[in-house]
Parts: sequence; C-alpha cells; structure tokens
Amino acid sequence: MAGEPRREGLRALFAGLVDLEFHTIVTTSLLPLVYRVSLSAIAILVLGLVARGFNQSTRDGLLWLFVLGPAIFLGSVTVLRVFLEFVISIFRIAVHVEYVSRRLVDIADQTEEIAEDLPRIRFWRRRERS
Repeated sequence: MAGEPRREGLRALFAGLVDLEFHTIVTTSLLPLVYRVSLSAIAILVLGLVARGFNQSTRDGLLWLFVLGPAIFLGSVTVLRVFLEFVISIFRIAVHVEYVSRRLVDIADQTEEIAEDLPRIRFWRRRERS
C-alpha cells in the first residue's frame, strides 16, 4: 500500500486547510508544493527570456541560453530556497516555543504544589544572640 501515506498526508492537509481555528499548521506541509510550483515558474520565466533573446538576435539568444538564463535561474532558485528555509525555520521555532510554553505551565503547576507542602522559611527574622 504505497499510496496510503500519501493519502493520509492529503487528508491531513485538507483537514488543516479547513481548520478555522488554526490548531494545525499546514504551511510546513505545503512548502514542498510551493517549491515545485515556484521552480516550474522560474524555469518557464527563464525559457521565455531565452526565447525573447532569440527573437531579438541569435547572439542575444545564445547569451541568454548559456549565460544569463542559467545565472538568473540559479540565483532565483537560491533566493527562493533560502526564503522557504527561513519560513520553515520560523514555523519550527513557533512549534518548539509552544511546546516549551506548555511544559513551563506544567512545571509551574508542579512547583506550586511542592511549595505548598514545604514549610515556610523566613529569612527576614534576625536571630537573637545570647
């Protein structure tokens, strides 16, 4: 059943998309799709620039095909990848902060229970010397 994990992933994605209270984060699961679509758009854009270069002249077309086109493609893909990795890092930080916050509340509740069971120590009273 190779399609089961993919089907489950799609179900989770659509469930997250209709989650009106934003309990689930779907951005991290959408990023691979966004990356693929963006790569395709960049490739189509560069091919359009190459075609426009060939419409102007053969020399311009060859320049766009071998120099400018690959440079623009690699530069755009690099910027896109850095941006998407930044976005996913922000979401991972948000998930970890939420986890730590929940754990902090649990720990605070436990320490309050422990503090109630301990006798009070009064540091501000002076000892009388004999």
